[in-house]
Amino acid sequence: MATGERRGAVTTATEELIVVSGASTGIGAATARELASRGYHVLAGVRRDEDAEAIRAVRIEPVMLDITVSEHVEALAARIALDPQGRLLRAVINNAGIEINAPIEVLPLNIWREQFEVNLFGHIRVIQALLPALRHSRGRVVNISSVGAAVTLPIYGAYAGSKAALESASDALRRELTSQGIQVVIVQSGGVKTPMAAKSGPLSRELAEGMNTEHTRLYGALISSTVSFQSSFLQRAITADQAAKKIAKITTTKRPRTRYSLGPDAAFTLPMARFLPARVMDRVVLR
Repeated sequence: MATGERRGAVTTATEELIVVSGASTGIGAATARELASRGYHVLAGVRRDEDAEAIRAVRIEPVMLDITVSEHVEALAARIALDPQGRLLRAVINNAGIEINAPIEVLPLNIWREQFEVNLFGHIRVIQALLPALRHSRGRVVNISSVGAAVTLPIYGAYAGSKAALESASDALRRELTSQGIQVVIVQSGGVKTPMAAKSGPLSRELAEGMNTEHTRLYGALISSTVSFQSSFLQRAITADQAAKKIAKITTTKRPRTRYSLGPDAAFTLPMARFLPARVMDRVVLR
């Protein structure tokens, strides 16, 4: 059975297992590589064969993992339970996600359901399946959320709502598992340069093009200004590699906090949301 070393407050070079969902690109892929470089054996969740080959490397083992598919999650649990070297599951990083933004009145309910299925229910499915292994190792759940769960921009209602629900579930889970020695950590991510973030704006504009005349009159300018702001902001956002270094540290530190912000915008915005009155925050966001 693998054992860990300590350098300060961080566990390093253990060859224990860590699961990262949504590891095809962006934060997930970068986090898988960062953890592998620190000596962990990463089970990197991907959905396509070509993504598996792209991420495969020393100490990175791609696994087919669409978190909305029960059979994939069950296969992952079996892979961990039957690990040929008997390695412990040190952590599960629930990173997979989708983002489709449009005004609440306009966004079809099937797209609402799709985002909640991936951004919330899929992660719950993974957590339920892997808790026995985490209980055995006294491991850790790291849920990647968004600053949007606390400070929601116009047109981001579905995505932010799914992240807010994930955070509430994470709070409940943390309190349920405290006596079992399993830690639950929320990472509230701000802007990160990823393929998902880059696609968000164009997708919003594409949805806007399908609006009727009345919805265009009501929401067209708001969608345009919000997308333009986000696109401009992403030019100054942190990179996936920068995000990965912090997530890897959070995942392996001995005594983590319950919540972390990720990126300078999150570090600045989250305190504002806690202390400013809601009407004042409305004006800040809309400005």
